[in-house]
Amino acid sequence: MAFVRTQVAAAAFAVLSAFSITALAAPVSGLDPAAKTLSTEQRLMAPDNLRLPPATAIRTASGLRYVVLSKGKGGVSPTLSDSVTIDYIGWDFKGNAFDSTLKRGQPSTFPLTGLIKGWQEGVPLMQVGDTFRFWIPGKLAYDDISAGDSPKGKLVFDVTLHAIEPVK
Repeated sequence: MAFVRTQVAAAAFAVLSAFSITALAAPVSGLDPAAKTLSTEQRLMAPDNLRLPPATAIRTASGLRYVVLSKGKGGVSPTLSDSVTIDYIGWDFKGNAFDSTLKRGQPSTFPLTGLIKGWQEGVPLMQVGDTFRFWIPGKLAYDDISAGDSPKGKLVFDVTLHAIEPVK
C-alpha cells in the first residue's frame, strides 16, 4: 500500500512539475515587446492571463484593470480632447482576436472621445511609447451599444500609444 502511495505521489509531482515548467515558459503574445519577433498570427493569440489579470494589475474605481507591458520615454499623457495614434489588439473572453491594427499593418488614429469608455479612462494613463494591457468590463466596452456586431462582455486589449494630437 505504501508503494502505491509513493507511486501516486511521484506521478502527481511529475505532472505538477511539468505544468509549472510549461507555465513559466508560456509564449508571449500581443503587443508585449518580447513578442515583436513573432509572426502576426502568433501575436494575435490570446495572452495567458486573458481571463484573470495578474495580482500586480492596477484596478481603478470603475473596474478597469491594467498592467504596463513596457514604458516609453515619458512625457505627456493624452486628454479626452486629444486624438491618439495607437496600435492595438482586442480579444474577447473566448480568446478570439476580434480587432487589431496588426492585421491592417499600420497604427490607427482616433479622437479619444469616440472610443469606448474603458479606453477613454485607460489611454490617458499612458504616455507616448507606453504599451499597456487593459481588462475592460463589459459596461466600459460595448455592452451598452446595440448597433453592429461588437463583442459583448469583458474584453482585453493591448494598446501601444504612438502619438498624441490635439483635436482641431
